[in-house]
Amino acid sequence: MPVTRFRRCIAACVLFALPGAAAARAAHKPVFTWQVRGDVNYRQGIYDGDEQIAVLDMSTLDEPMQALMFFSKVERPLLLRQIKLSPGAKPLVEAVQLFWKTGDVITTRLDGIAVEGNGTDRLTVAFTVKDPHDALTVTRTLTVTYDAAMASYVYDFRDRAVVKDPETLSQGGRVNFEFCDPWLSNSPAPSQRFPGMWKGRYRNFVYEAPDGRVAAIPHNHFSSSLKGGIAFKQDGVFAAVYEPDGCPAFQFLDDTPAKTHVSICPWGYDIHMGYAAEFADLFKPVATHFRLFQLPDARAKAMNAAAVVPALRPGDFGGATELPMYERVSGFDKGVAIAKPREGDIDPWFWLPQNEKGAVWDRTAGRSGPGSLKIEKTTEGVASWSSMSEGQGYFTEPWTPCKGYEISVWVKTSGVTGPGVSIGGAYHVPNIPPAWPLSRSERVKGTNDWTRLVLRMGPPPEKTSIMSLHLQMAGKGICWFDDLEVKMLK
Repeated sequence: MPVTRFRRCIAACVLFALPGAAAARAAHKPVFTWQVRGDVNYRQGIYDGDEQIAVLDMSTLDEPMQALMFFSKVERPLLLRQIKLSPGAKPLVEAVQLFWKTGDVITTRLDGIAVEGNGTDRLTVAFTVKDPHDALTVTRTLTVTYDAAMASYVYDFRDRAVVKDPETLSQGGRVNFEFCDPWLSNSPAPSQRFPGMWKGRYRNFVYEAPDGRVAAIPHNHFSSSLKGGIAFKQDGVFAAVYEPDGCPAFQFLDDTPAKTHVSICPWGYDIHMGYAAEFADLFKPVATHFRLFQLPDARAKAMNAAAVVPALRPGDFGGATELPMYERVSGFDKGVAIAKPREGDIDPWFWLPQNEKGAVWDRTAGRSGPGSLKIEKTTEGVASWSSMSEGQGYFTEPWTPCKGYEISVWVKTSGVTGPGVSIGGAYHVPNIPPAWPLSRSERVKGTNDWTRLVLRMGPPPEKTSIMSLHLQMAGKGICWFDDLEVKMLK
């Protein structure tokens, strides 16, 4: 799309009588350069005058960051990080990937950087990357400019992917490429409160759908149908809203919207950008085109006000509209809505029923209030309320130091037979099958009034970053769990 049309489209919602700092940004005259700066560790990236506005990062990532950030098989991800969208502002986008993925073919090797326009108001940096076996080569050409009408830097990404031998990737069917997976600064919010916690940004993604409506994707950790299969109208905008100091936006251009499908990671809210190429498309260069910029405030407000959350797909979470909130001190009386954004200063996780049927959220009965997690069943197997929600990998405070956990809960039982009722806990590396066994409290069976169960766990094993909790009944009967308390020991 021509630059003039792009500016006309976006700037229609901009107020040109800008006060103070906004007026200064509108009058800004950029001088872009690609620079290498160093001490014991050199850095290279994009500068506007003396201000770094984006940095190239090729750091080696060990576990748990490999699994947490979905870089499995990519030990040294090529990233453009700490991206600023307006002069003098803080970064709004934490990273944009510079590599492509399809199955095990991943362009992890940087083959070249070509720079044009140093010292001008239009900088072009071409990154050429390829996979180790030379099956796929991608040149991502980034052009950085400054749009005074929007008071925003514009990062224009044009990719050209060349498949050396199409039959390596497909025997005739469609090939899905992930061409980018950006994530935002200070998002998600912390899942629990702790000293020194960061302030989370944004509560929704909003986007212009193919039918012209503005749709919303709530910021929460549910893996719901709302977070997949996202498509755009021609030149459609996808943005995070709303923060008064800036809302980042992506725009998909040329024929990219017609072949792009986006999904949102329910863990870190990173934006998986997928491109569907037919087999015949692999015999010529595959091209994508998208832009990143700061959405003008008026348009951000307008899209936020107009956005409607689509209906959940029938069967999502068994038809539930909310699930019990995970809190370290909990009477199970609060819920997290599946189709609504987070509320307040935290972005909490939740409890899920697992294994055999029989786990229900009892909103009428409890030990200290009108809430408890109930299991009632007539089969011999295991049913549980489970939550993988605790630990530094799930947005709590760092495990430095962490000496372990003490977890307690009160349980009431009625006619429980079999092994009985217990609390279980396990440490994990995310996205990897469990390697550490479940630790378990004592078990309770029969008929008992409220009884306190306690589970003590030692320090987290090396490279783990999360802990799962399981309120479980093995056998027949009825039980209620209430008044949970989780203490991290330091």
